[in-house]
Amino acid sequence: MTATELVYNPYAFAIHDDPYETYRRLRDEAPAYWNPDLSFWVLSRFEDVQNAFKDFDTFSSTGGVALESRRRRDAGRMEFQQMIEMDPPDHTSFRKLVNRIFTGRRVAAMEDDIRNIFNGYLDQIVERGEADLVEEVTSPFPMDVISAFLDIPEGDRAQLRSYSDTILIREDGKMELPQVAAEGMFAMLQYFIDDLPKRRKKPRNGIIDDLLTLEVDGRSLTEEELLGFCILFVIAGHETTTKMVANAIDLLSRHPDQKRDLANNLDLAPQAVEEVVRFHNSTQYMHRTMTKDLSIHGETLREGDSVLLLIGAANHDEREFGPTAGEFNIHRTHDRHLSFGYGAHFCLGAALARMEGKIAVEEIHRRIPDYEVNHDEKVRFHSGNVSGWSTLPITFTPQRRHE
Repeated sequence: MTATELVYNPYAFAIHDDPYETYRRLRDEAPAYWNPDLSFWVLSRFEDVQNAFKDFDTFSSTGGVALESRRRRDAGRMEFQQMIEMDPPDHTSFRKLVNRIFTGRRVAAMEDDIRNIFNGYLDQIVERGEADLVEEVTSPFPMDVISAFLDIPEGDRAQLRSYSDTILIREDGKMELPQVAAEGMFAMLQYFIDDLPKRRKKPRNGIIDDLLTLEVDGRSLTEEELLGFCILFVIAGHETTTKMVANAIDLLSRHPDQKRDLANNLDLAPQAVEEVVRFHNSTQYMHRTMTKDLSIHGETLREGDSVLLLIGAANHDEREFGPTAGEFNIHRTHDRHLSFGYGAHFCLGAALARMEGKIAVEEIHRRIPDYEVNHDEKVRFHSGNVSGWSTLPITFTPQRRHE
């Protein structure tokens, strides 16, 4: 696949067959690339993607953040409003409310609980010596963490996890949302439509309950905003961490020297997580809609045009990361990358994702450090901009359960 042949399909931007060579060609040959078949631009250089994230006045989020669900910016009110699809000042006031209750201190206070949750899933596999890491560990783990923050009953978590998985499913070569994805979204929406009145009648202890009563500068969240927050928090919190941890183990298994370094020095875990999300981020692009004309690299992006900010390509840009940008290296010193976005839309859950990733990487390399991945049997998650594994079979020396 060359830069001039690049057309959208769910696998292309989810690192199917390792498209980093295509990303390189885009950066070098067509840094402002127009796809005539599906009418979208691609920006792939680090500086361009960073500047677009920063310039929300020109690159708007209100037309949707995924190409297959793009819409006119004036398409009208939806049943729910997600912060990720707002621009300032609406986004600013929404985020100010959420930041009041979803704080770094609240995340830090959960570290021991998060570690216990992860070890609970490791306990279920360590004596067997084999497992599907995704199905048995990395998929249920973040849903339990998210559920702890939202105070979602244990009996509802598997169903919400299933909704989250189906919402992101895409069919190869097709732009429209599959029926199963739409059904998953409506099912999750209905869950929270039913849940919010129960919480108003009988408050619980989660973030949702705090948001129901919170008011900042005379403003509280609307019903549509509350529903949007719940849906976004579940999907983003579940899928990105599920993919991030599995991506880490897949990459480390293919770099045994670095895997050994990490097992011998668990203090490398935070650095390893940063390199994993740089090298193989679970979110490969974000969609934006132009609010005005802009000339860049000899091309003119017109008002109303769709633009993909290609995070995966930007994070491999030699102009930012030097000649070794295409190499995976957990000893790399990270000044910055774009895996959690940039500017106003910097990921609200970045601190939580980093903590979950650190804990998972530490505990896997503490308890089953000789794991091996069956690369012939692993299966890629079939989505658009979400990249990772649906199954990741591993084997290891059986261990005793966590005491």
